[in-house]
This record gives sequence, structure tokens and C-alpha cells, in this order.
Amino acid sequence: MRRALRERRRRLRSEEQQAAAAALAGQVLDWLRNGPSAVNSTESSAESSVIAAYLSTPPEPGTEVLLPALVEAGYDVVVPVCEPRYQLSWVRWRPGVQLAKSPRAPLWEPVGERSHFEALLPFRLVLVPGLAMDEGGNRIGQGGGYYDRFLAQLMLEQPEVQQLGYLYDEEILPAGSVEATPLDMPLPGAFTPARLYHSSPR
Repeated sequence: MRRALRERRRRLRSEEQQAAAAALAGQVLDWLRNGPSAVNSTESSAESSVIAAYLSTPPEPGTEVLLPALVEAGYDVVVPVCEPRYQLSWVRWRPGVQLAKSPRAPLWEPVGERSHFEALLPFRLVLVPGLAMDEGGNRIGQGGGYYDRFLAQLMLEQPEVQQLGYLYDEEILPAGSVEATPLDMPLPGAFTPARLYHSSPR
């Protein structure tokens, strides 16, 4: 399934990726302006300015439009750094921040002070990368398990946190398409270029 999903992304033309990045940014910004809607939230998380996002790598759904727009809107943006034992730490992102190639994953990471997520709580929103999600909220990632470990820890500290996928429209799959184990963390929904999709766990 991962091979097929990656191949589908590779077939996207550059202009399709750019259009999707702009539309996804619009979906997130509209959601933030309108306040928490169909996904439950507490007052503390709704008032927080901290957004956990990530640096996309083509042909992933792009965050290159979203991140500077979030900073311009006054949000504190943090992005992950891959650590040993499949853990994540977080570094504040701003336009022009120095980047370095990750020694543990095929991606670029910001250079700066690293924080454990507990030092940044509460999060207003956590954007979760992946290759797809089925209608039940089961997500398939790249296979490292970094985000499943992080989300499991996060749910103990901020159980009401808004954790939403960031996907192309066609990556919302029929229920049951993604095999899940007890270690996999389901998502309540995902942003796509067309809408915010709300999953329906069984």
C-alpha cells in the first residue's frame, strides 16, 4: 500500500502540488479563523498560539504556503526533529530559519533549540503527515512510527488536542482500507485541499 500511495504522489504534476498546497493552507487558516468546530476542544487549547506542523518534502502535500501564513497570522509554529529511538523533538520555525539534512530520515530539519513537546503545551493544532487515512481515521504513515509514539504521549498530556491529518483529497480511503494495530493512533479527521474531513471510527 505504501508503494502504491507513494507512486500516486509521484505522478502529481508540479502545478497540481502547488495548487493543493495553496488550497490546504486556506483550509487550515479558515478553520483557525472560525474556531474549533466539529472536533471537540477546550478553552485552553482554543486560545493557544502553538501549532505543531511539519516541513513537507515533495511530493507530500505542501506546507510551504501554510507555514509563513501561520507565522504572519501570529501563531507560534514548531516543526519536528527526528531523534534516536523514533522520538520527536520540536524546533520553532520562522521564515529563513537554517535547515540541515536529518541523519535519521530523508528530510530537512530546522536548526535551533530543541524542546520536548511538554514544554510547548497546550497545542492549538497538531498537523499530522501521512500517506493516507481511511474513513475510520486509521492513518498510514511512512513506517517509522515517530508520530504514533508522539501522539500516544501527547494524548496523556492534552487529550483534547486537535490532531488532524494533512492529505490530498484522494488519500481519504474507504473504511477498513488501512490495517490498524493497538499501537496505531487514529485521527479524528484530516485537512484536504477540498475540505476538513471528519472520520467516523467504528
